Amino acid sequence: MGDTTKIVIVDDDRPSVAVLENGLKDFPDVRVVATAHTCEEARLAILKHRPQLLFLDIELPGGVNGLDFLSELVPSVDWEMRTTFYTSYDKYLLQALRLHAFDFLLKPVNSEDLHLAMNRYYLGRCNPRPAGMLVPVLPSPAEKPLMITTVTNDKIVLRPHNIGYFRYMSERKLWEVVLDDFRCTILKHNTTADLILNYGPQFIQIHKTYIININYLGMIKSNTCVMLPPFDRVVELKVSKTYRRKLLDKFYNL
Repeated sequence: MGDTTKIVIVDDDRPSVAVLENGLKDFPDVRVVATAHTCEEARLAILKHRPQLLFLDIELPGGVNGLDFLSELVPSVDWEMRTTFYTSYDKYLLQALRLHAFDFLLKPVNSEDLHLAMNRYYLGRCNPRPAGMLVPVLPSPAEKPLMITTVTNDKIVLRPHNIGYFRYMSERKLWEVVLDDFRCTILKHNTTADLILNYGPQFIQIHKTYIININYLGMIKSNTCVMLPPFDRVVELKVSKTYRRKLLDKFYNL
């Protein structure tokens, strides 16, 4: 059971806890080790169980804000713990992102959103990778850095080889970039596919919701992009008919 992910859920609304616990049953390698309904219960449960994943409601009893609770708790957390905020109100999205939330879900949490969040968690987990013939992409000495604006209007500088792919989150109408350490950064609201494609010739659209760094593309198998490490375990990159011909032409002319 060494690979089991321990989860703590913090929410004073017991029906919402039950819905989330039931949804998490779809994932056999996770275990809800505790649920808490107050800040004091939450603090004790988190420090006792040291979960890898925390689901934290933002509006807690007594007028306490979950964002403030997490800020106060962070100095006591000396292990890797990822936090997914969830709430009935999307007005907290930007604050949650500024606190480096792993993800943000709206109540009632539906199965599709939960699966997306858990998929992001699995991709970001540090797992040993078997040796293979595929090799990582190395940066070019002439590679120019990119300036990207996040949804919180922060500027970040990235090298193209640090970018695996971009994913459009339809439910939020936002693009996010997935980096080679599987950190995901949400881009500003007016980011379009055309703007991303203009970042450099290595970026090519494979689906209306995916743009990949073609330098990480190992092969195309059954309309799925098989990527080079560290993205070799990513299975979501499907190629649609609209973009297949252009992708094949560019791939075979590398």
